[in-house]
Amino acid sequence: MSSSSENNNAETGKSNGSLRYHIQAVALLSAVVWFLLDTASDDEPLDISSLLQMSEQGYDYFMANVDSIHYTSNGEVDYRFKANRITHFPNPEYSLVESPRFLVFREDESNWEINSTRGRVVIDPETNQERLLLNEDVIINGISNDGRQVNIFTDSLVIYPAEKNMRSDSDVTIESDGFVSSSRGFTADLNTNIVRQLSEGRMQYDN
Repeated sequence: MSSSSENNNAETGKSNGSLRYHIQAVALLSAVVWFLLDTASDDEPLDISSLLQMSEQGYDYFMANVDSIHYTSNGEVDYRFKANRITHFPNPEYSLVESPRFLVFREDESNWEINSTRGRVVIDPETNQERLLLNEDVIINGISNDGRQVNIFTDSLVIYPAEKNMRSDSDVTIESDGFVSSSRGFTADLNTNIVRQLSEGRMQYDN
């Protein structure tokens, strides 16, 4: 869930661009900061071997400590995307993400927070929309449609940031007040806070 400090930080600027636009904008700022730091101090040596390996794969830029905020057309905070590192590849275009953190904000403050170990940002060829693909130790915290706190654990997740929808076809465990439920896959509409398990559902109630 997002904190009040994050909401306060979100009010410092406004933009209506996509997640890809924000990544490119942050890349430009990161390049400037990197140049200034590199010319000012040699305290942290550059990892040449890592850069050479990435160069062989055709990357064109990377960023560290990314923090990007997307706003609605009304100036309200829509979602926030954070990551330890993003590496962008131009052909075909996609971005590898380390330790992604995705926060979705709602008017009723029933916000959602999604974290994982790694991920990838791609363009869906059928819908021409951005997809955020998360892998390894995906943890989702939010509020269900009936107002209960929900914690969801899975190994893979697909998020459409513009639509605020997400889906997983992996095994999933859902924890909430008084019960634990497991299934094969789930979907969630973060506009309505409706979570649906897909198949092989099993539920265990606390005594």
